[in-house]
Amino acid sequence: MKHGKISIVVPVYNVEAYLERCIESLLGQTYRNIEIILIDDGSDDASKEICDRYAAADSRVIALHKENGGVVSARRAGAGLATGDYVCSVDGDDWIEADRIRRFAERAAQTGADMIYMEGYYKDYTNRSVLVETCVEDGIYSGNEIMERVFPMLIETSSCFRRQIRAMQVCWGIRREMFRSMWDKIDDRVSMGEDYAHIILCLMEAGTVCLMRERGYHYVMRESSATHTLNKASLEGVRLWFRLVNEQMDAHGCRDELNLHMVFLKMWYIMNCDYAVLLEKPRGYLYPYPQVTKGSRVAVYGAGTVGTLFVKALDKAEDYEVTCWVDRYSAGQTLDGHTVQPVSGLLEAQFDYVAIAVLDRDVVDEIEKSLLEYGIPKEKIAAMDAGAISREELPEGF
Repeated sequence: MKHGKISIVVPVYNVEAYLERCIESLLGQTYRNIEIILIDDGSDDASKEICDRYAAADSRVIALHKENGGVVSARRAGAGLATGDYVCSVDGDDWIEADRIRRFAERAAQTGADMIYMEGYYKDYTNRSVLVETCVEDGIYSGNEIMERVFPMLIETSSCFRRQIRAMQVCWGIRREMFRSMWDKIDDRVSMGEDYAHIILCLMEAGTVCLMRERGYHYVMRESSATHTLNKASLEGVRLWFRLVNEQMDAHGCRDELNLHMVFLKMWYIMNCDYAVLLEKPRGYLYPYPQVTKGSRVAVYGAGTVGTLFVKALDKAEDYEVTCWVDRYSAGQTLDGHTVQPVSGLLEAQFDYVAIAVLDRDVVDEIEKSLLEYGIPKEKIAAMDAGAISREELPEGF
């Protein structure tokens, strides 16, 4: 490809407060050979009108309105309209910096890769922006290297849970034909993990994958987004795509060793949807914290999705006493009968262990360091243990 057209698919659902900034950031790209495909997935706010207004004003913008069917159906609809050589993705409440697509197009032209991963992005909160990146270096992988070396980077099994690269759709640019055909395989009922499913399916088909450093994506953190409203029902969709991915891995003759990465991935999603499932099995310890023995007093660090589900599960299990719940950013919130305290609250609490209910190992490392600085003894700090997960049998149906 010599600097060809790039399609940008934007799923839109009730993001009127963010959508104009998103579209303006796309129209402001220094790389001009683009098409912007806005898929309004049945919004009932002003998003529909915003899409139509921009489509009428610029010939590069296409607006499609459809009944609400979820993000899989929205991305599939966008894939069907795309005419570019590659497809990139941007969520309707996010935005990108002006040179992002130019840098992507240049790398695509240089390598001709089927998939290009753009390492690094910003999490934008109300009053701060946090850079998220790892130590992944630029590189090109082909043939067996893709599943043998790139796939394990999506989720490591040596620690819980460190990811060298992200399966977020917005971090990848993919050849149009592959982007389209892999979305056709994924069931519309999948409401969680569709990005992972799509990227893994693409990796198995790709001839060449390029990793590049590019920090120009801004992921806006908002409480009403889909990632903050996951629940037990989400597991049913997760099961669907796990089954599909397992079938495809078998069909492609993937090594048995790669299945351990899928075990970790499944546990990651179960923890995000219904942590209580993992505590139903009788054990003498709190899974997956082997040092936290039954009957312990537990202080919980983390008030995100996993931390909230973790506290709910502990309350129901009755085998452990939650004596304190802390979080750096959510202090003061009242959740499920508990008030989240600042981290300093640990200094006055009585506990046997601080269980870090956070899945990103890089964040856990930072938390452990801060707890030591607060004077919490190392032997009382419990992080999720990779060995406990690798030894565990998956719940029925996974």
